[in-house]
Amino acid sequence: MSFLARIYAFKVFDAFILIFPLYAVMFVDAGLTPVQISVALTAWSATTFVLEIPAGLVADRLPRRTVLAVAQAGRAAGFVVWLFYPHFWGFLAGLVLWGCKSAFTSGTFEALLFDELKAEGRAGDYVRVVGRARAAQAVGVLCASFCAAAVARFGYPVALAGSLAAIAVAMGFAFSLPRAPRALAVQPRGYLSHLGRGLAEAGRQPAVLGIIVFGALIMALGGSLEEFWPIFGAKVGLARPLIAVFVGVQYGGEAMASLAAHRLAALGRRWFYALLIFAGGLLTLAAALFTPASMVLLGIYSALLKLTDVVFESRLQHAVASENRATIGSVKGFAAQFGVAGLYLSFGPAAQAASYRTAFLGCGVVVMVIGGGYLAAGAVRGRS
Repeated sequence: MSFLARIYAFKVFDAFILIFPLYAVMFVDAGLTPVQISVALTAWSATTFVLEIPAGLVADRLPRRTVLAVAQAGRAAGFVVWLFYPHFWGFLAGLVLWGCKSAFTSGTFEALLFDELKAEGRAGDYVRVVGRARAAQAVGVLCASFCAAAVARFGYPVALAGSLAAIAVAMGFAFSLPRAPRALAVQPRGYLSHLGRGLAEAGRQPAVLGIIVFGALIMALGGSLEEFWPIFGAKVGLARPLIAVFVGVQYGGEAMASLAAHRLAALGRRWFYALLIFAGGLLTLAAALFTPASMVLLGIYSALLKLTDVVFESRLQHAVASENRATIGSVKGFAAQFGVAGLYLSFGPAAQAASYRTAFLGCGVVVMVIGGGYLAAGAVRGRS
């Protein structure tokens, strides 16, 4: 099997998690309040936040395929906890373990992929290949969602068991990836010194810093916010199997957006800022309507942010050196967790104080304001 075939297979099984489209609804069904759900998700984000920089250090020093495989084991342990302790503290512990997996996967995967393509003289293909990898991931979620819809009537433990089986396969594909040597032999550095070095590397290059900040915002407003889509579906009256189907269709749209990203990679930043305003308008409209049909708008919103994420991820990879690639990617993830934690800590209290609908509406307005701020700042710089 070729390197890229193994890459795509890894992304499919990494995402073939049957509990994924249902876990937020599982929390609601277990009696968790909006604030408890936000606290649990914030713990996930905080774990990723704390471990992003050490993960980059590890991935720049150890075989990246090993890092990817061991990270899968952490998430598997979390699902085992959910099986035996389906209450707030169990869910919290499981999300912390999932956060460990997220921290040791994000920058590591992109760094491994780019460096292998570069070694083959195909660095220019990265945006297309990473788009296909994101599409493969979306296909994995889509297939898992349809399977979850079929097994939903058997209960959440069945979905968790299926998720554990998929993780075992993903670990196997991770170990099958090329065993690249350490990126650079250096003396060990502490957490803060490594963080400082990563931030200094980014700060020396204004273009890199700008991509990191904008990319971090997209991660917070896209991937983290869509964790609440199943709750949106539950609140507008969708049955649990239909919620799983929606998540599958949503990720199908994200797959198409990822595949199309390389065709729009040359567009200027202002186009993507305008796209963010449009996406925020869709989310605001969906929350205002708050009907099952309005979930179509949520799917379009997710696809637009996924497209933007792929384009800016490619720009970041082309802007940094190989020996710092995973470190800089972790700095981006580190920055994203500020926004993610802020979103979770504001969304839950807003939903509990007012309603989920109000919280979704507020998020849509915030997205439009951020996009408008970027567009206005770009116009001012253009005139100066």
